[in-house]
Amino acid sequence: MKCVLPICVALVLGGCSAGRELAAFEAASSEKALIRWHRKGVSLVWDAVCARSSNDTVLVRLYKQSPASLAEFRLGPENDFTATGRLAGRGWAGPAPSAPAIFSSWIAFLAAYQDSAGLGPGSRQLQTATTRVASTKSDGRLKALSVSNTETGEVISAVFN
Repeated sequence: MKCVLPICVALVLGGCSAGRELAAFEAASSEKALIRWHRKGVSLVWDAVCARSSNDTVLVRLYKQSPASLAEFRLGPENDFTATGRLAGRGWAGPAPSAPAIFSSWIAFLAAYQDSAGLGPGSRQLQTATTRVASTKSDGRLKALSVSNTETGEVISAVFN
């Protein structure tokens, strides 16, 4: 029994230090937005900063009357997704296809934001079996982006300042 206790302590401490630390995000460009998140009959509106890094990672930070972030969602070029902050519950980090279903709309929103960098001016709509994406871009800037999940009714809409 005395032999097992040090091994358990070592495993617990080793497991705590093995967690992946979130790399610093350096924005190459960013834009402010107002984001409305509608889920299960409730709509919430936040101020947001949407940003892109030089390596094509995108990030959305949600705020409400404070500089402290309530949630941060990040999607990397290799489809790595991270959710942190109070609104993200326990949070999550890993490959986007393995993320909990509760984050599926945020992943779709981030992917659409990521793809919008290469779009020309105009309005576009894309529909898959479960997701509808609509965007408007003019003067080289994204004006609006909306992602809706047709199965759950969840909608994330952004209007960019």
